[in-house]
Amino acid sequence: MTRLFASLAGLTVLLMAVGVRTAVAQRGEARADTQRPSSFPHRILAACDFEGLTPDYGWFGRAETNDLPRYAGNTTALAAAPGPYQNLSAVMTGINPVPGPRMGRVNQLFLRYRLEGGTEATFQHFSLTREDNWNIRVAGLAERRWSELTLNFTRDAQRNDGSAERFVEGDRMDDFKVFAGLPDNAAKYRLLIDDVIFFANDPTLPPEPEAFPNRVIFLAAFDTGPKEPYWPGEFELAEEPPTNAFWRAARAVPRKDGQGKLVSLVIDPVRPVGARTKLRFRYHLSGATTMTVQIFDLTAQDNRYVNVTNLKQGEWTTRYVDFSRDSRRNDGTDSPFAAGNVVDAIFFFVQPTGRQPVELYVDEVVLFDAGK
Repeated sequence: MTRLFASLAGLTVLLMAVGVRTAVAQRGEARADTQRPSSFPHRILAACDFEGLTPDYGWFGRAETNDLPRYAGNTTALAAAPGPYQNLSAVMTGINPVPGPRMGRVNQLFLRYRLEGGTEATFQHFSLTREDNWNIRVAGLAERRWSELTLNFTRDAQRNDGSAERFVEGDRMDDFKVFAGLPDNAAKYRLLIDDVIFFANDPTLPPEPEAFPNRVIFLAAFDTGPKEPYWPGEFELAEEPPTNAFWRAARAVPRKDGQGKLVSLVIDPVRPVGARTKLRFRYHLSGATTMTVQIFDLTAQDNRYVNVTNLKQGEWTTRYVDFSRDSRRNDGTDSPFAAGNVVDAIFFFVQPTGRQPVELYVDEVVLFDAGK
């Protein structure tokens, strides 16, 4: 559901963002940071690459297939609708990540953008838990070229209602919007975004060894919403997974052929992979020491699999799998996993190693393009 500014204080913040200056506190303002995060996030809360309109994500704008960042596998961006956005701004665009993912400790945003008409904009997202928006007025944005932006909402954002209460770990987020320009200047403004990634890091943990993703292709964190329609596939949605899970997780179910257990995730609509396609996931396993991770390549009409070994027992562990480098097709051929090939499912298969029953939980599943 589209959220408007809830108070005069929120409207004042927006007007400041698009050119009307008043005295403000330091929070709520930032200079554009074009530095890409150095490491993969501990958690990715929400992501949208606009390569397919999923049932759970609303788009504020229209698909753009001509003017977009140029890299292998990228075919679509999102453009703000032309004309003023009500009486608030020249243009507005964004996403609605239903069913409301849960935020982490330090919550940040990465995206690609192209702005014409000015060098300032307001970036905001709504908290379903707090019933208010967080916003940052960003100055120094690049004009007339695709650029990257990283924002730290936990450090820099302020609430529209003016209160000092913070959005905290576990709060649920909703609409994300970008506003730019005054309504009277709508004719000269144009705004596009791509590869939106909301992510969270935990300062008490070491950084992840993997570099920040070039594009998130598919994300499944399972934390909110019923299994159907939000988490299609073969698994049990575990409300109380083993200790040190974030909130919920996918629990493996018996295979129909009796050969161990599986978690399968449906990718709908299908998505194109990138130049270097990898999978990141957390797992909690007992009763097995190996796992087969598999992706169905709809373009090749065959599965691509990787046998993962040296798995830890009885503790949550993060694992990265390089499908571009290590996967093999089920039919035995060795064709490359080329950028632009579309995929529609991910599978995790386990079989018991001995007499102990096998138990598998999977969480924080991220299929991503690591780029070049």
